[in-house]
Amino acid sequence: MPRCLVLTPFPLAIPRHGGQVRAASIVQALRHTGWHVDTVGIYHANFFPAEEWGNLDIVISAPAVARRALDDMLFADLHVARDAAADSGVIDQLRMLLARLQPDVVHVEHPWDWLVLERALSTVDRPKVVYSSQNIEWSARPPMFELGLKRREADRLVEATRLLESEFARAADLTLAISDIEAALIAQDSGRDVAYVPAVSDLASSNPPLHTTFSQTARDSQCRYAALMGSAYWPNVEGFFTTFPNGLGFLGQDEQIWVAGALGAALCEDARYQDFQSVNNARLRTWGYVADADKASFFAASCCVIVPVHIGAGAKLKTADALASGRPVIATSHAIEGYGPLVEDVLGRGVFIADTPDAFRNLVRSALREGLPSCPTEVRSRVSLQRMAETLAPLYSGLLTQE
Repeated sequence: MPRCLVLTPFPLAIPRHGGQVRAASIVQALRHTGWHVDTVGIYHANFFPAEEWGNLDIVISAPAVARRALDDMLFADLHVARDAAADSGVIDQLRMLLARLQPDVVHVEHPWDWLVLERALSTVDRPKVVYSSQNIEWSARPPMFELGLKRREADRLVEATRLLESEFARAADLTLAISDIEAALIAQDSGRDVAYVPAVSDLASSNPPLHTTFSQTARDSQCRYAALMGSAYWPNVEGFFTTFPNGLGFLGQDEQIWVAGALGAALCEDARYQDFQSVNNARLRTWGYVADADKASFFAASCCVIVPVHIGAGAKLKTADALASGRPVIATSHAIEGYGPLVEDVLGRGVFIADTPDAFRNLVRSALREGLPSCPTEVRSRVSLQRMAETLAPLYSGLLTQE
């Protein structure tokens, strides 16, 4: 059985945010194709609770490392990785794991841990190395400067990130990209082939029950709702207020937007929400954390799933969930970036694009009042774990025969 070590800048025991979910999906897909997979996270103890740590993870505890990361959260991953690469103890731990696990392939999620792995490989037999890009990180940072996140030396760190990504794409035996657009850009920069491996959703293989808390609540309150799910990540918050800058007064009394995940609380605490608080409170319902087992039901009882994002890189995993929901999907052009080949044949017949507040609101009203065509079932298979496994299988088997 071939062996793969998946290296991540976060734990994978309990995947929560998008990066973790993407990495966990790749682990599942590789195991499905017959690979033995071990996972090693390299991260600071302050950023993840102990119950989420993996048995093989290399957990950094130095207070100075945490301070540097917290002082500059936009580049926190780079700061942690640089400190880890400069720590001989971390390098020795990784070397010992490589010697013990004897992986045929080391798969690295994001570019950051290449700084650590490159040093560790200097004294061990080099396995094949895969670079899995979830974003073009250097180009994703400057748009976020407008949110007040720019710190001293930010421009220098953008350039350092660009050089790291470019170097890793050239050094890796195989590079994967989550976005078709970014795959082409990385290939152009590196002069190397890049494989497009789309995001997937667990919802693609689920069949939600007909009678659930969500469907019953909607019936009891005699309302129809648009479903929105997301974390409190800055682009999600900004996307909502960019799309609905004047609040939710465009909805009728029996029409609502239901928000699952930490995004709901972040929206309600924002001053822009409070400018229209009474109207918004009557038309928005927050559910907080929704268990994975209930996500399909949350979407299934809705009239549409909305993805109002305008900034951020890579392929947004919330878009994959929306496509797998089986409901009409209303999204911005930015939200479907990276999904081009998966949705180009269903635009206007299940996937609807709007980039202005007026156009987006009109589509939401149409979904709630007259109804819109649902996303076709064939799209669900395109964002399934099975499809990812079928994509990865020949790529990874090819590594084993590669000179």
